[in-house]
Amino acid sequence: MPSHPIRAARPLVAVVAALLLATLLVPAAPASGASLPKPTSMTAVARTDPAIAAQLTGVPGASLPAVLAAAGTPFVVEVSLWDGTEPAAYPTATTVSLTAPGPGQLSVAQATIPAGASHVYITTSYSAATAAIQITASAAYKRAVLEATTASFPVDLTLTLLDGQSPALKSGDAGADGSGCTTVDASRPMCGILSLPNGAAGSVALSLGLCPADSACRPGGLVTQFLADMEGLYTRTSPARMTIVCDKTVCGQGGVPQYRAQWSQTATGALETTATCPAKGVIGDEQEYCTDTAASTRDNAGDLRLVVLFLRDVRGTIK
Repeated sequence: MPSHPIRAARPLVAVVAALLLATLLVPAAPASGASLPKPTSMTAVARTDPAIAAQLTGVPGASLPAVLAAAGTPFVVEVSLWDGTEPAAYPTATTVSLTAPGPGQLSVAQATIPAGASHVYITTSYSAATAAIQITASAAYKRAVLEATTASFPVDLTLTLLDGQSPALKSGDAGADGSGCTTVDASRPMCGILSLPNGAAGSVALSLGLCPADSACRPGGLVTQFLADMEGLYTRTSPARMTIVCDKTVCGQGGVPQYRAQWSQTATGALETTATCPAKGVIGDEQEYCTDTAASTRDNAGDLRLVVLFLRDVRGTIK
């Protein structure tokens, strides 16, 4: 089964996603006969689009970012109105505006909170990849302007969902760019290829994004993220494998053994330099992942192919 961006879910998952989407399309309103106070503050929270989240229900919670999105793919901003700690509402329909810094643009930048509603969900997307972005929401009622900003989140270059039993995953052809990492060059110099002989449970997500600003990534480096339910499928002597292909313009200097992967098994954890595997194809007894320098090579073009072994979903790049 070939991989492709944001594929359709299986029937049961599709029903769940449809119900979640239907919920998002209906702004919250106060209970019958209730009268909410006028708002004195606002909050804005960004979340993964529910149709995407519904396909990844088996992924460990710590591995899931608050927002999983790539340039041009949807995410949701929930804007809520408050009076202290109590929900609040405007007495008339009011426009909420969203803004974001460049270089990209939001696909949807305005929505309406109906009269009496305490919050609204706005589905939008951002047109460019970025390591960190914050969306600001604002609303004006008479002379009072309320404003709130989301927490920072990344927007990746690419995002691909595929079945955990995809032949591409099992054969080692599933690339973070959605096309098997067939083109790795100076303009996009890193890409991770996954090899999971036993596959994974449910659907999985593969993304390729920019390095976080606070990480010690190699200049020009990109981060491959793999989210999946791999519970009980891999062992230290039969692990999963990622080959990070790095263009010679970024990884062309020095011998292969000097390179190490930077790795994290949580959505927002710091990328840490991996240890070397004790033997080819084997993760050490005290290790959860390792750089397999014995299996790593350079291809005929001079590009580095750094092999990392792991047991559960990951984010990784090359130091």
